[in-house]
Amino acid sequence: MKRKTWLFISALALVIFLLGTIGTAFGMGEKTPVGKGDVDASAQTKTQETSTATDVYQHEERRDSKVKTRTRNEGDEFQVKVETKLEREITEGIEDKEITEPGAKGLEKHITELERKLAEDPNDTKLLWKLAVAYRNVGEYDKAIETLKELEGQLPHPTARVAVLLAQCLKAKGDREAALAELEKLLESPETVPGAVYAYKAILKEELGKAKEAAEDIEDAINVEPKDEDLYKKAGELYEKAGKEGIKVFVKGGKLAFDAEPFIENNRTMVPVRAIAEALGLDVNYKDGTVVITNPASGKTVTLYLGRSEAMVDGQKVALDVPARVIPPGRTVVPLRFVSEKLGADVKWFETGQIAAVN
Repeated sequence: MKRKTWLFISALALVIFLLGTIGTAFGMGEKTPVGKGDVDASAQTKTQETSTATDVYQHEERRDSKVKTRTRNEGDEFQVKVETKLEREITEGIEDKEITEPGAKGLEKHITELERKLAEDPNDTKLLWKLAVAYRNVGEYDKAIETLKELEGQLPHPTARVAVLLAQCLKAKGDREAALAELEKLLESPETVPGAVYAYKAILKEELGKAKEAAEDIEDAINVEPKDEDLYKKAGELYEKAGKEGIKVFVKGGKLAFDAEPFIENNRTMVPVRAIAEALGLDVNYKDGTVVITNPASGKTVTLYLGRSEAMVDGQKVALDVPARVIPPGRTVVPLRFVSEKLGADVKWFETGQIAAVN
């Protein structure tokens, strides 16, 4: 009896041991350290989001393929936005989406068909344009440039689309100076140029180490698109790179020149009233220690008292952090944001580069 009991206990222990071993083996295959799976998934998601956020057209040859391809790679966020705007300009009016998408299925067949049609009608500018875009999208930059030069010769003057595509292809080949030359030639023509073209010039010049010139191109871009905040941010970066100090004030896209420099006092930007009023189309009158500024369009009036921290806005008394006053060489300065906003303008401040944008 004792022997049977002992055998039963031994067999039971063996079964428990085997089940535990098998369970551990399977458990090790499934077990994940706490949080690791979440971290990996989060990192993968973040990588995908970053890739999407910085999706910009860059150009490279794939050595593992017989066909050159134009791919989307990561790039500077500002460049991404500029390239995206330019791409809309380039592909506008092309209904064949297979031509406008890099690496699109059947793109090589489209190129063959376009080449065949062009052989029948070499002066068809629409065919030349489509073929140039298609060449670029498979990375055949030399063919794209040759086609664009042929197209350029048939046009009365350079157009933004042709100049930009030429610049992109030349940049892809590493010739930024030639790319800039194409854009400069465009600016000499009567063509209306989008702000993104000036911004693309700035990108090329910055890559060539010409921060000061690049900042001037961004100023031109702001003049065309005064409400694009990304342009002011980029301008600030370039001002700092170029060592350009001081407060810059843009009104409706135009950069103001002052004979008395703006300054900051008590966190308020002070500017010569005459310059800002003229830029905004306001009327200014001085009388007995007061400055009366009127918006003729709305009839709104702001009255400031020299040396007093108060003002009148349409008959209502308002406190000021900094009073209006006269500084050398006899210029009356007023708080920029207060005056602008009370008379119907919007003011944004960009700390990098110390830029005030008034629209």
